[in-house]
Amino acid sequence: MTRKGDFDRRDELAELLREPKQNNRHDIWLWLCLDRYEKADLDPATCNGTTMRSAIARYLKRNPDLLEGINRDKDRFMVPEDCFKWIEGGERQYQWLLGKIERITDLRLSRGLVHLTGKNHLIAMLDHWDVDIAKKAEKIERLRRDWLQHKATDSDFEWFEDKKEGAQRCKCAWEWLKKNRLSLLSLRDPISNYQELLMFFDQAEYGPTDQKAIIEKIRQRWRRKQHGDRTVAAGKKQVNVELSLTAIDLLDELAKKHDLTRPQVLERLITMESGLGMIEKHFTRHASKEIAAETGSSTPTQPACTQVIIDKSPVAHPAPQSQQALEAKPEPSSVFMRDSANPMIDHPASENLEAQPNKNASSHFETDRPPLSVQATTQSPPSRGERPKTLGDILREKEEEESRRLKAEIGSN
Repeated sequence: MTRKGDFDRRDELAELLREPKQNNRHDIWLWLCLDRYEKADLDPATCNGTTMRSAIARYLKRNPDLLEGINRDKDRFMVPEDCFKWIEGGERQYQWLLGKIERITDLRLSRGLVHLTGKNHLIAMLDHWDVDIAKKAEKIERLRRDWLQHKATDSDFEWFEDKKEGAQRCKCAWEWLKKNRLSLLSLRDPISNYQELLMFFDQAEYGPTDQKAIIEKIRQRWRRKQHGDRTVAAGKKQVNVELSLTAIDLLDELAKKHDLTRPQVLERLITMESGLGMIEKHFTRHASKEIAAETGSSTPTQPACTQVIIDKSPVAHPAPQSQQALEAKPEPSSVFMRDSANPMIDHPASENLEAQPNKNASSHFETDRPPLSVQATTQSPPSRGERPKTLGDILREKEEEESRRLKAEIGSN
């Protein structure tokens, strides 16, 4: 038997309930029961506060008949402590469980209970839930399994947990979500760290497939941003240009031949053009005016036409070679080598290009076979009835002549 001296004489509630040890969980449950079922009208500020036990004791002293049923009701409402060991009390878990417990219990505790927060708030709602205790224990266990299963999906977000770039990646995620998933009227606080990112997705409740798709789009945005930052730091900037399909095919052929990327080929060609001035010399309005002046015609009836024609004069072919020699791949021109910082330094434009009309205009595209001599000449407008050659005509003639040459070499072998 517990003697009266075993109780703290300053704790009236311990004497009334004859409990040698205080239990905060029991006190919160009793306060809520008295306030709800007995209409005790207790001060909300005392719930889970320092004066909670004194407030309960004063009410029970005025209503001693309630003491007899307290222990009986406690057994009916309260599951063992072990059922709540998995509730850690962190902010993320609290927010995830709060909505689910409110739906299960159909309870909404007063917002005036300012001291009842976190883990104590969640357990108090479950303790206060008036349902068969076996069913209550089953629901609590199901909540535990659901939480563990939900946390297992955190592996989808490991990329955002990076120690070095994690905060910036989370900021990038917020920028994408704000633009693509949130309404303009959304009052959500910005995401600034990994924990806030997890809590956002906890509340959003996207399906597994949708969630993974969103994460991948955020990562794509991050990669583009990183590429742009590196490009700017390297003194470069991305531009979009529209090319014909033929030009794209030629660009890819050059890139493959010289083991370069598309941007590298274009940059080298532009640098070469800057030194040689071929466009200004042959393909602009200035060139047309200069040609007209040279021919002495001030008002030509038709603009001068710049064409690329094939020199069909006989070309001396080399002696037949072995099949291995034919298949040997030439070394790429040094202007396209990856380690060349400036393609114009080691290969300046030749000063006697015009003196050699039967050679290729640029030594940067040499091949391992006798080149067809190509000239850029300015002709007068064709006579009526004669159609000027197009680029397609020239390419077809070039392919046919090459085919005949290869057949002749194979026949001679």
